[in-house]
Amino acid sequence: MEKEILIEGVDERAITTRRKKNGKSIWKTLIIFTMCITLWSTIVYYGYTYAKGYIDTSIRNIQQENAINIKELGERIEQVSQEIASLRENIANTDSTISNSTVVQERIDEKLENLDLQLQDLEKSLRILKEAPNGQN
Repeated sequence: MEKEILIEGVDERAITTRRKKNGKSIWKTLIIFTMCITLWSTIVYYGYTYAKGYIDTSIRNIQQENAINIKELGERIEQVSQEIASLRENIANTDSTISNSTVVQERIDEKLENLDLQLQDLEKSLRILKEAPNGQN
């Protein structure tokens, strides 16, 4: 019930053969297109999986390095805190030594004043003795 158009000089078998070739060609194209889509999807999936794994591993490595660095910084802060405490103690000791040396200096000054007063008294006594008539003469 197909209408056949007869063209002069064209063989009916050639037309039927072309139709069969066109039908096979469409199926071939469809299969190749489906295979390309499948291959592309597979490549994208494995690329995504590989990239995600690489990024996750890199993040874990960075987190481990950060944890180690934080631990080292904590230890250094502890050392610095101990050094500061030691310096404060040394400063306090130096301050008490300075205040002690101030006290010592004040005592020395007092003794020097006492000795100076005694010297002045001795000088007065010596003048008096010089001025006094000589008991032997």
